[in-house]
Amino acid sequence: MSESDAVAIRATLEGEITWRRDEVRRLRNLQTLSISAESRESLRRALLVMLYAHLEGYAKFALEQYAEAINRAGLTLREGRKQLGAACLAEKFKTYRSPESSDPLDPAGTRARQIMKDAEFLEDLLDLQGSPISLNVDHVTSADSNLSPTVLRRNLAMLALDDSGIHRFTNALEGLLKLRNNIAHGERLNLPSDQAFEKLEGRIFGLCDSLTLLVYHSVRDEIYKR
Repeated sequence: MSESDAVAIRATLEGEITWRRDEVRRLRNLQTLSISAESRESLRRALLVMLYAHLEGYAKFALEQYAEAINRAGLTLREGRKQLGAACLAEKFKTYRSPESSDPLDPAGTRARQIMKDAEFLEDLLDLQGSPISLNVDHVTSADSNLSPTVLRRNLAMLALDDSGIHRFTNALEGLLKLRNNIAHGERLNLPSDQAFEKLEGRIFGLCDSLTLLVYHSVRDEIYKR
């Protein structure tokens, strides 16, 4: 993939993150104009939910751009990183891992069927080595209802992306997710102060910036290849 392709993807990502930053900033500014404490508290709750929504939305968007770039590269499973092959074969792995019901009248038969299942799976793997990489974009970018640090690292792993730069944002992501879930469940809670919220906002968009650079460098350097 050319340098211009990587630059184009970076520009797309930066445009995406800019409008999200602007929307959070506008709501934060509106909050400061509110006169009553009750109004400020309501806006702060909405602001926390929106901040999480923009993080989840941006993470999905960024990883979608990367997955689609890999699909366009036209690599075979043999040419791509092994994690990409595993992601492509997710449905086959799921079928292979699913246990079969044992037959109490023929316990030995269950073991024999497992041998055949193993053999068929091995044959599928050998046949697929020359097949093109075709990632299920929704599968490799899914937030599973909540973008927790575990889910984010899983998605990065499926795309063979280095997650070492993400670890420093774990506490911020876990804290924001907890606040968002509590608010979504209608709970009353002590909300972060202005200073604490601005710090959290900075950390969350710092995570978004890290994802931007991760995707850009990975496309530019073609790290999806073996």
